[in-house]
Amino acid sequence: MASTEYNPVFDNLVQAPDDIEGFIAYGLYKQAKREWLLEHQAREGKSPSPSELRAFSRQWSPTTLQAFRETAESALSAYAQSVLEDQTPSIQRDALLHGRPLWKDVLIGVVSALSYSVILVIAAFLLKIFGNDFMDAVTAIRGKQ
Repeated sequence: MASTEYNPVFDNLVQAPDDIEGFIAYGLYKQAKREWLLEHQAREGKSPSPSELRAFSRQWSPTTLQAFRETAESALSAYAQSVLEDQTPSIQRDALLHGRPLWKDVLIGVVSALSYSVILVIAAFLLKIFGNDFMDAVTAIRGKQ
């Protein structure tokens, strides 16, 4: 059994088991490799030799591999954007149908306004009784004891 040289491109592109961007980048690399193989076979009339395959594998610098990752990131972003655009009407419709009813929002507003009004009335009453000075309030409380 002939030993084959290890090609680290997968490990350079895919950095974690859930690295979707890396898997897409690796797919782009494999597409480039397939195109190179087909072009080589058409040009030379035969499959590439092991040394030609090694030379192909060595041509991928960190910069070119990063370009695959950036292309994958752009593709994922474009896909996510298109899915979001397709689903926005459905999301809006569901939010309107299954969201909180209007009467609950009105009730919350009324209760909030009444609560605020009660607090203001209590504050005005306390100011009337004790005056607008904190020391007057303390003196009034001490004087009643």
